Amino acid sequence: MKNEPILAPLLRETKDKLPGPIYMPSQSRSRRGFTLNLAWEHRRLAGQSRAGFTLIELLVVIAIIGILVALFVNGMSRATVTAVKAVVVTERAQMASAIQEYHDRFGFYPPDNPADSAMNPLWFELSGTTNNGANYVTLDGSGQISVTDINAKFNRQGFANSGTKAHSTDESGAPLSFLTQLHPRQVGSPDPSLPFIKILSCSAGAPPGTDLNPWHYVSSHPTNNTGSYDLWVDLVVGGKTYQVNNWSKP
Repeated sequence: MKNEPILAPLLRETKDKLPGPIYMPSQSRSRRGFTLNLAWEHRRLAGQSRAGFTLIELLVVIAIIGILVALFVNGMSRATVTAVKAVVVTERAQMASAIQEYHDRFGFYPPDNPADSAMNPLWFELSGTTNNGANYVTLDGSGQISVTDINAKFNRQGFANSGTKAHSTDESGAPLSFLTQLHPRQVGSPDPSLPFIKILSCSAGAPPGTDLNPWHYVSSHPTNNTGSYDLWVDLVVGGKTYQVNNWSKP
């Protein structure tokens, strides 16, 4: 062609400025130039298609995140249950020690409430009381119950660890306190109208809607520890109920 010598330098200069190969008229019959142009165009389109995530890739990422969150929440829940159980086991050991000291002193375990394992007189028995004929008052003065209320609340006629005086005399022995350093939440009143009538409570795992989680105690007819006593508490943690007792591992 006559015009080719004139256009060729211009096309070559333009080609040098472009990012990829150009299909020049002089190469119209060259399969090599055509192949290079197709390869360059394929790479360019492929780079554009990888500019973002595909729908499948997004779904995979979301699924992985969901699994990781579930594992994290489950791990946190187990850690919470373990921590609560550790606190309760410590409190159980504290109570077991006081009950054993009571047994060593009197030769029997503290009496229970045969009709209600949760509403038991364990706190009054382990605290020690004085009896003036009308009321039983704990040695520290924080609890009190009338003689008539003992039968109504605890199905008992009186307390064993009690005396007319706080200090021993020649006539009778003095009551003793076997409980020391209790957390405020370890004692509570089941009846707000009778705040001085108290029972032993667990400081954690109370059912929703209440701050009182009583320890269950049976010494008159234990089913798990024949010859001694059954002691247990039910914990509510994360909507599930767990039990800590003195006859199995927590």
